[in-house]
Amino acid sequence: MRRFLRLMSLAIQGKMYYRVGFLLNLLTPLVMLAGQFMLWGSLYGEREGAQVGEYARADMFSYILLAFAINSLLTWSSENVLSREIRSGMVIARRIRPVPFLLQSVAEMCGNMLLQAVVNFTVVAVVFFLFAPHLTLPVPANFGLFLLSLALAMALRMLLVSCFSLLCFFTTGHLGLTWTRTALTEFFSGALIPVALFPVWLKTVAYLLPFPLMLQVPVSIFLGQDLAISLPLTFALQGGWILVFLGLHALLYGHIRKNTTLAGG
Repeated sequence: MRRFLRLMSLAIQGKMYYRVGFLLNLLTPLVMLAGQFMLWGSLYGEREGAQVGEYARADMFSYILLAFAINSLLTWSSENVLSREIRSGMVIARRIRPVPFLLQSVAEMCGNMLLQAVVNFTVVAVVFFLFAPHLTLPVPANFGLFLLSLALAMALRMLLVSCFSLLCFFTTGHLGLTWTRTALTEFFSGALIPVALFPVWLKTVAYLLPFPLMLQVPVSIFLGQDLAISLPLTFALQGGWILVFLGLHALLYGHIRKNTTLAGG
């Protein structure tokens, strides 16, 4: 645990070293949030306040706010550190440290995520405080379940990112892999459109994948919305997918270790 916290601390220090870039990375997601509010506000305005699917205006705005906070906990830069190091060869530094390879990646992402979480959830608290009459307020009794689901969701996402990053050992670039992962995650997790609004066949496909467990599920729990499956089964699925990606990461990294040679002077 001490080594994990030390690596987190180093990630935070590295993130804050370039102050302008640090502030831009923290505040840029707010532009996306404003765009989503304007888009859905226009849509509901054209429908004269009617529901869109099962979401009333207040439900949708609350969903957008919480989805923004969760989805942008890991930013483009923090998710692609390992990918860039693999392509540049700097990954050798991770290989020679006396710390498990996956633990280094997770600690680094946790450090970056901690800073972003402070900004994101401060924004969420302020917006709920100022515009409470126009929003569906979270269910306080569900807060503990929400935190548990969120922790599992972020662990799942970090493992997904780590597995995709390892694929860079087999490619000549990382942007294609990154865009593919981002597109799949953004669409099927409910970051762009709630999964509950998908057509039935597409919703079925989405819930066969791990992506809704990373965002749609924690938000729905916190807002007291219906889940596609029971809560115990939801937590079991989150834990199950975490084990799947742990196994996949072990297989990929084991193959990489056997087929790479480190040389230095």
